Amino acid sequence: MKKIVSFVIAGTMAIGSFPGLISTASALKYDATQRALEIVLDGNKIPFQEVRPMMDANNRTLVPLRVVSENLGAKVKWDGKSKKAMIQKGDARIEMKVNDSTAYINGEATTFDSRMVMIGSSTFVPLRFVSEAFGTEVEFDKGAYYVYVKTPGFEKADVKLDEYGREIRTTNLPKNHKDFPYILKDIPNEMYEVPLHIEKGEEDKFMNPLKLLSEPHINRVNVDAWKEKIEEYYGLVLNVDYKNIDYNWAKQVRNYENMLGGDGEMKAYVDWVKRNKIKVEGSLVAEPSLVYDDGLHYRMRTKYKFRITNFDRYKDLIYDSSFHLEKNNNGKLLRYEKDVWYEGYADIPLGSNINGAHYTPNLMLSTPSLFLDNAVVKASK
Repeated sequence: MKKIVSFVIAGTMAIGSFPGLISTASALKYDATQRALEIVLDGNKIPFQEVRPMMDANNRTLVPLRVVSENLGAKVKWDGKSKKAMIQKGDARIEMKVNDSTAYINGEATTFDSRMVMIGSSTFVPLRFVSEAFGTEVEFDKGAYYVYVKTPGFEKADVKLDEYGREIRTTNLPKNHKDFPYILKDIPNEMYEVPLHIEKGEEDKFMNPLKLLSEPHINRVNVDAWKEKIEEYYGLVLNVDYKNIDYNWAKQVRNYENMLGGDGEMKAYVDWVKRNKIKVEGSLVAEPSLVYDDGLHYRMRTKYKFRITNFDRYKDLIYDSSFHLEKNNNGKLLRYEKDVWYEGYADIPLGSNINGAHYTPNLMLSTPSLFLDNAVVKASK
């Protein structure tokens, strides 16, 4: 892809969702359409499980406290009684208290426009404030929705990065590594080794990611736009709650799909969610380096995670026509249990009824599914 740099300081960014936050902390806000933000530390994405980054009322990035201790190399002491954290790295020491906008850096009081907060048993700290106190650089790529945290000297390290600032690896490669332009350090081989889907009767038009990369319209502007649509669509689909869903959800979902007709199908699902008392939460991240042509549509590989926390009848729990599919090209599928996290990979098709749309950012999701064709889904460990 052609390199297009689009960085702004992280203080102005909107951050990925964490379902249910608005009901538990007035200082936070939650919108199900928010994309799942990725944090890239020195070229490698920080893995998140159920607890993901979020934003406060001032659009400041908040990350789980453990991210600081596990990834920035800091030592953390937590005082549960006073709800105070002491974070130390080298000569820098930060003391913060939950819901207090004053922190202490090496004993000196500093006021900032964010706060450390607690959601349930998880503690979140302002990423930019903590990172800059430790001398690290923080930037935001609006197109890819990545936050970059760079420690001093990282740019001088002898590592090769892709145009999204992520480290490329050359060892322990997946079996099919020749299908891809490069292999990323932070993506496991199993994600690469999911077989690419090829449409029957369209085999002569198929292009793997390496071949498709040579097409001039596979560039940052287009790919980032397709990635955004996929992630926002599944921000809606994987976060529904019978207590507050309405027809506005249906209207929003319809805006992302390449299909004829109105939003009647989505409204019917909304009505069913209410009657069946369905509650689903989850997130999905699309990988911009894994785009290919299945012969009929472009597809972008995604990694997703979800759990179903409430329902009366086991029927149409997720807005996906293949939810009840028992078997796909990769074998037998699951019956999804309540309160169990599931994760998987799916190649989301992109298409349009408009001639020439393949060469623009205007592609839409074309009969997307998390379970059809070559999708892989399993219970989380």
